[in-house]
Amino acid sequence: MIRTLLLSVLLSAVGFAHGTERLPALGADLAQTTVSGLSSGAYMAVQFHLAHSKVVRGVGVVAGGPWYCAEGSATRAVGECMKGAPDIAPLVEAARRAADHGDIDPIAGLGPARVWMFSGYNDGVVKRSAAERLRDFYRLLAPESERFLRYDLPAGHAMVTETSGAACALTGGQFITDCDYDAAGSLLQFLLGRLRAPAAAPSGRLFAFDQNEFAPGGLRSLALADLGYAYVPADCARGARCRVHVALHGCNQSVEAVGEAFVRHAGYNRWADNNRIIVLYPQARATWGMPWNPYGCWDWWGYTGEAYATKRAPQIVAIRGMVDRLASGAAAAPSPSPSAVTPAVIDVTSNAVAIAWPAIDGAMSVALAGDAGPVADKRVAGNTRSIAFSGLEAGRNYRAALRHRDAAGNETQVDLPFRTPPEPRPCDPWFGTNVDHVSGGRAYVMWGRAYTVGTNQDLGWWNIFTTHTLHRVSGGFASGPCG
Repeated sequence: MIRTLLLSVLLSAVGFAHGTERLPALGADLAQTTVSGLSSGAYMAVQFHLAHSKVVRGVGVVAGGPWYCAEGSATRAVGECMKGAPDIAPLVEAARRAADHGDIDPIAGLGPARVWMFSGYNDGVVKRSAAERLRDFYRLLAPESERFLRYDLPAGHAMVTETSGAACALTGGQFITDCDYDAAGSLLQFLLGRLRAPAAAPSGRLFAFDQNEFAPGGLRSLALADLGYAYVPADCARGARCRVHVALHGCNQSVEAVGEAFVRHAGYNRWADNNRIIVLYPQARATWGMPWNPYGCWDWWGYTGEAYATKRAPQIVAIRGMVDRLASGAAAAPSPSPSAVTPAVIDVTSNAVAIAWPAIDGAMSVALAGDAGPVADKRVAGNTRSIAFSGLEAGRNYRAALRHRDAAGNETQVDLPFRTPPEPRPCDPWFGTNVDHVSGGRAYVMWGRAYTVGTNQDLGWWNIFTTHTLHRVSGGFASGPCG
């Protein structure tokens, strides 16, 4: 009886696992794949981009840094890679060697890449210097790639949105904050070109699927969850030719940690509906023991093995399998270009601008001029759909002139005036436990409680459970984010 009971329990458990929905084959356009992520998901997004640059046309990075920065060391990951300014020359050289050995796709595939980056100035977890090093990494590895960095919003360490989430400067909780800024819309348009306006509310289907078939080594050994998630717009489910965007959560942000907050409210699904984009949300899991991944992070320092940053990395193999599944099946005819969409300035900072337009035939050039005269003039290929200019001056008026010549020789010009905002206030944020702040010299201990250096603010008991954001002020540190 005991054996029969145990067998019935086992069979019911196996039946439940196998009864989970499979990720469908939807005939998506593999060559239009894009990827983005937050924090550990951002580092993994960069790794996935380099591993498969033949099919990944661009990457969005929220609070992340350069490829292979940790070099297999968790200590280096949480130290220099997240808080410092790592030397990128050896990382560029390592990427070239990896490409020569076939561990990642050829470097030439990065040439047309679009790289969109974001760093909030209240982010004390992954500092702005990491994003700047990532920008320099791509500049050295693929000089012709287009790179845009947004760094002037008071965001903490989180996925920033236009309307969803907690207060903008917050770090923690569900790691989704309302900064009156649509990061998902900006990055998707920079990577894919000008898109139709997002839906007022998502109307496609968000569902869970079984990740087991994409992890032959076993999900737990790869720190992958049993279930992943996907968002499929109605057009894609009916057979329209769609493209895939892979959105990777950060540490402590998987469905097991925060429920469906990221897969529902990160901002991607609204844009997906009107633009035939399938959003894939793979899921990592927290593990204790081997591998050691207690916060449910994606592997960007080597807990799954030495090949973690290459196309042989087990997590990258699993994600690529998911993308390939969505791209398999009968391929529909290519979707028509969105005729109702016109070129636009999609994002602007105090020193840079990002411009996007829909797919075009023929030749395009973009000239940029300011109050003092011409600034730059770039010719772009016919399959190019976005461009970025940097080195602008804060608080100045500019005009971008887009000149298009079609196959018949007809010329049109669109003028896009814009103004750069002022420089953000200087900020040196630090997020951590009271023990972290004391060991880092930002706080001191008296009678078991931690106090900020210089301002003597009471941070509570000196322990590893109480966390604070501090920022540097004259003579020391103060509690809370920069204003």
